[in-house]
Amino acid sequence: MKVWKKILIAALGVLAVAAAFFVGLLTYIYYEKYHRVSYWETQPQHVSQNILMVHGYHGMNGFVRLKNVQTGKFTTPELQHVFINEYSTEDSLVVFRTFDRKRGYLNVNTGQIIISAQYNRAWNFSEGIAGVLKDGVVSFINDKGEPAFETTFPIIYDDDYSEIAFQFHDGLCVMRTMDNLWGLINNRGEWVVEPQYSTISAPQLGYRIVSDGEKYGLLDKKGEVALPIEYDFIRLSSLHRGFTIAKGGYAKVIDTDLQTVVPFVHDGLYTLSYAGNEYYEDDEDGQRKDPTYWRYDVGSGSGVIDNEGNVIIPALYHMVYIVNDRLFEAEVTYGGDRILFDNKGRYVGKCPF
Repeated sequence: MKVWKKILIAALGVLAVAAAFFVGLLTYIYYEKYHRVSYWETQPQHVSQNILMVHGYHGMNGFVRLKNVQTGKFTTPELQHVFINEYSTEDSLVVFRTFDRKRGYLNVNTGQIIISAQYNRAWNFSEGIAGVLKDGVVSFINDKGEPAFETTFPIIYDDDYSEIAFQFHDGLCVMRTMDNLWGLINNRGEWVVEPQYSTISAPQLGYRIVSDGEKYGLLDKKGEVALPIEYDFIRLSSLHRGFTIAKGGYAKVIDTDLQTVVPFVHDGLYTLSYAGNEYYEDDEDGQRKDPTYWRYDVGSGSGVIDNEGNVIIPALYHMVYIVNDRLFEAEVTYGGDRILFDNKGRYVGKCPF
């Protein structure tokens, strides 16, 4: 055999080996990325006494499965997510989500899928009923997947409302109309509170915070008005068991009996900035060494308070400044008019510049 033929055969052999190696490498990479399954069981999560939720990976793609600790066998296929029910320990069915983003229900005590993945959105059971969204309509089902009642509610659902949970609390569930108005329904699908609010919160300390888009109020467990919608904001108090409520630049804390606990609170005290570029002789970088007055905030509003805790200017303005010990300047809205007050809180006039 001629030399050149031997060289050609050898070269082809080398190329064949290289090609086989390259194909094998690509196959390995593909397998590692998409098909290799590994489980991370160092920190499994108990969803019930006998059922664990175990995280796994297909290469770089994560999933979860439920596993029976007694049999050592998995009870579900690979799921994208399981939503543990933090509200109710009595309702054993919880939502799961598949990789095509459909939702169904499984039993955390057995680990078995009870209601197949078929909903666009679904919420965990509460008081024996679960809300589901399918084809733009919210309906409610029982633990067999049957309608809990016949009434359904067409809505426009988008990510802006992903935090809204259609769950029953004390026999009532928040519900929204196509006109983006919120009310409360009972477990027969009847309106108990007609849709009239721009927002209704989940229950907090036995109340729901409601808003008409500008002002806030409270509803009690029955959906009846506990505080009228006339407050600038209402929120849970961070220091007391109750609510911080604000009105007219003043805020106070009330308890769950709606009685005043702390008559005056604020969201912070700050050194007043000067309205112009003139500083006192004892100022350093525009800040007085011994300030007599302070800026205080309530929500998004600012006002002026003195060292004795007396309110000079209510917190109704975008920003307040000090001109001198006898005069203050308030910016009504961002970039808007500025007005002047004296140190008794009396209106002096518009700022001339």
